[in-house]
Amino acid sequence: MTHYSDKGLSKEQTMVAFDEEISRQEDIVYGAALFFECLSVVHANQPAVVETYRKQFRNVIQKGRERIGEAIQLRKTVRESPAQFGALPEFVFESCQGHAQPEEMTKRAVALVATYREIFQGRPRSREFTTDETLRLIEAASELLK
Repeated sequence: MTHYSDKGLSKEQTMVAFDEEISRQEDIVYGAALFFECLSVVHANQPAVVETYRKQFRNVIQKGRERIGEAIQLRKTVRESPAQFGALPEFVFESCQGHAQPEEMTKRAVALVATYREIFQGRPRSREFTTDETLRLIEAASELLK
């Protein structure tokens, strides 16, 4: 959970930190999606397990995207009407909400995105993974995911 009201930042620093946090939250949502992809490959022969994970991660990803959308809208509002700045420090990001262990899932998501950036430099996030690419990601991230 990230909250800005107690960090003693100037308005400009708060805006920059808020923008950076939006980007970080986008990475976490993408990392959660990557984690689901990894689980889907690992449990490919267990469709019931994959479906259970699909429902859980769909919820986590949807909540994350909604919260990011709210943050982007708030940022836009504050830029258009600086008098609304007071709402910005009160905004709270809650990563991986809907997951049984949101803090642990957030760590995994961050590790997967870091690994993704390292081994798939320049690859668009919209491009789907092959099974071999997913296994490569799992192998490369395995130390970080312990």
